[in-house]
Amino acid sequence: MNSAMAFFVGPEPVPALASGLPVICADGCGITDSDLVSFPEAGRSSQALMDWAPAQQLLAGRAGGVAVWKSSVATERLAAQLGLTLANSPAKVARRLENKAYFSAAAARAGLPVPRMVAGPAGPELRAPALELGPPLVFQLAHGFSGAATYPVTSELDLDQLLLRFAGQTCRIAEVVPGTAVTVTGVAFPDQIVAGPACLQLTGIRVLTPHPMGSCGNDFQAVVPHRSVVEGIAAQVGEWLREQGHRGVFGVDLVVAEDGRCWCIEVNPRLVASVPLWSLSARDLGEPSLLEQHLACFGLGQQSAGQLHCHWSQLIIYRGGDARGPETGPGAAETARGRLSPDGGFAASGPLTLDGPAAGEAALIVRAGARPGHELARLITDRPLTSAQGELRPEWMALVSRVRSRLD
Repeated sequence: MNSAMAFFVGPEPVPALASGLPVICADGCGITDSDLVSFPEAGRSSQALMDWAPAQQLLAGRAGGVAVWKSSVATERLAAQLGLTLANSPAKVARRLENKAYFSAAAARAGLPVPRMVAGPAGPELRAPALELGPPLVFQLAHGFSGAATYPVTSELDLDQLLLRFAGQTCRIAEVVPGTAVTVTGVAFPDQIVAGPACLQLTGIRVLTPHPMGSCGNDFQAVVPHRSVVEGIAAQVGEWLREQGHRGVFGVDLVVAEDGRCWCIEVNPRLVASVPLWSLSARDLGEPSLLEQHLACFGLGQQSAGQLHCHWSQLIIYRGGDARGPETGPGAAETARGRLSPDGGFAASGPLTLDGPAAGEAALIVRAGARPGHELARLITDRPLTSAQGELRPEWMALVSRVRSRLD
């Protein structure tokens, strides 16, 4: 891939690790690289960055296209004005498909396995049909990321309080399905989908996230129950996404029960948090990065005939506290690559660049200005994260506690 062909533009550069792409971002997260330029004064959204005159000067004459972290109709319009190919799924398609209420209803009509649910504006009209499904239930607003708008319902009182708190807002109330949370990442090309192996999705681990049902990491070393069933259903969902008009990287979140039953919980028709793990793995194997595969969906580069592989994993540490609280200031922990010790220590060995950590190393990535409930830091490794019982290993618990004590 010619690095001048496309840029990655987003709030922070982590999705572009090991991709070979130059980066324009708002917060460099302590990553140092000649191909990384940060404009903190521009604003955190991809649209604000692309609308920033110095960023436009950097793109002019160097870039034929851009991949942004999250697109919008306004971003599409701006890219067209700048003469750039926007390597993102059509914004209206992505927005519709990531709407949890819409997705569940449309997927059910298509015959995909989804939990039973009711959806609509939160209010007393949803109470009776929801109580036919539980409790326990899961209450979710139509849009929300990393569990920030997802709430467990264990009683009728919980349900009443949530319906009142979010009155009038579109929500989905679904039955709780028992099993293991897993996720599958793939790429929707115009004529086919290519999906990678499933991984264990870490969810609701209290030392990592304040959100009780929030995603907080991916363990690609863990055993996935009924892997063939999971990946077969994910492939069906990916094909359905392609038929709906989605292009590029996507994620499918599923739950698989001990008896092999499997449900699709939601889809992420966009770049996902695990993108750098796939690109690091491709780098180790001498294959095109996941972002390069993504760009090929939009005519920027050539589609690879290879399959997707991943052997890197990550923990995402979210800041606790009141969502109305202040942003974090500079902390004692800094972004670096280094080595892990058996007791949960991290010994920095040098600065982290866009190349990412080398095989056998780990990376600690710290975000400046993290708001409560948002990502504070990330640990990337090619070592296992969880035990055979699916619990976070003691050395990782210790390291996360140390990092949090120095930052949160």
